[in-house]
Amino acid sequence: MRSLLRSKRGSAAFATVIALVPLIGVVALGAEAGSWYVTRQHAQNAADAAAYSGALRLACGNAGVLCDTSVDYHAKEFAAQNGFCNLGDTAYPGTNCATSLPTGISRAVQIDIGSYSAGAFTTPPAGGGGNAVRARVSQQQPAYLSAVLGLTTVNIPAQAIALVELPSKVCALALGPDPNGGGGALKIAGNVSNNGTGCPIMSDASVQFASTATFTGSGWAVLGATGCSPTSTCANPGVTHNYFMPYANNPLSKLDSESFNSRTGPSTKPCGSGNVTNGNTCSLSGNSASGVYSSLKVNAGGTVDFAPGTYFFYNATITFAGTVTCTACTPWPTASPSGTGKGVTLVLLGDSSLSIAAGAVVELSAPYTNPFSSDLNGVLIDDQAPSKSSNKVDINGGTVKLGGAMYFPKVDVTWNGSTSSSNTTCSQVIAKTLTMGGGGFLSTDGCNPVTVPYTQVVRLVQ
Repeated sequence: MRSLLRSKRGSAAFATVIALVPLIGVVALGAEAGSWYVTRQHAQNAADAAAYSGALRLACGNAGVLCDTSVDYHAKEFAAQNGFCNLGDTAYPGTNCATSLPTGISRAVQIDIGSYSAGAFTTPPAGGGGNAVRARVSQQQPAYLSAVLGLTTVNIPAQAIALVELPSKVCALALGPDPNGGGGALKIAGNVSNNGTGCPIMSDASVQFASTATFTGSGWAVLGATGCSPTSTCANPGVTHNYFMPYANNPLSKLDSESFNSRTGPSTKPCGSGNVTNGNTCSLSGNSASGVYSSLKVNAGGTVDFAPGTYFFYNATITFAGTVTCTACTPWPTASPSGTGKGVTLVLLGDSSLSIAAGAVVELSAPYTNPFSSDLNGVLIDDQAPSKSSNKVDINGGTVKLGGAMYFPKVDVTWNGSTSSSNTTCSQVIAKTLTMGGGGFLSTDGCNPVTVPYTQVVRLVQ
């Protein structure tokens, strides 16, 4: 009996059992923490997808185009596809959210639009805008084995911020949509030989090449939002190209809803009869104070000298086949514009059309600062005519020097022949569709910054 009491056999096993109790607890806690990590990764994936898709929708709004859903909806749709939804808000296309979760588990999604700068995200007052989208997702669940550490619930959060950047100035932008019957909103003919300071030309729809175009100088790019055709000409157009990217922004979309767009009369024939014939010269003054001009035809050999100012035309057919100039205008300086130059702005309303014929000599530049409306700063042509084949714009050869921003949001523009610029360092065009041929001058160097479209790039910054 005494030897049995003094026996040490089995003591090691007993000690091992005692030691295994906390060891098993630690392993179990580690397994639970591992599940938190997996949940955290799923939440981060959902936040990344939500922020990025929301920023793409924000870029769509910046472009001034019709977007199908709101930033909030678009972001939550992609969070739902990754399994994260708010309670009762699970009806999204492709959703992977369960209509009910296990007891004690809840998920939340919050989307904010704000400004991101220097690593900080700030939200504006209600209704304000911004350049970034922040997505916050989280899962709250009961604590199990970790309850021994005093935890009752565990909240597992994730956050992502996507920034919309504007890296490149666009000198020619086709807003789209693509015309009926196919073809790109931006059509580039085989004989295009653009010249200028080099800048992207872009379609917010698709691009179509007649054949490989040529460009003079460096810095050119051909960009599109929805593709390119025919494929044989798309792979190597000779310049930087990207046919699948976010829409370019449209800084002139504000002009579509101006109160002065409703102006219809009283109507006056410009230059007396509206017809300037060979050998005749007409001096024309602006009518921004009231009224509109009707049709104006400047025949070959005729001359119209616009005084600096803003001109309204309603239901007007405007044809320039002779000389059109502004002798009292002050060209923008070749360096940074001072904002003091005098220029001309043409506002086309109703069923108006514009045509510049081959052989015409047209030299007009916009005011860097427009005294009638600051929304027209830097704008040479604001054409609000509705989309009709009769309202299309044709700019052909001759000596055509058009300085400033030219805006045709609802009509088709053909830009042919040889154009140049010695009166400005700015020549840019925004149109519903744009067909380019010949050698057009394009540049954004001297433009008023408020008129310049930019390409948009979306990237995750957090």
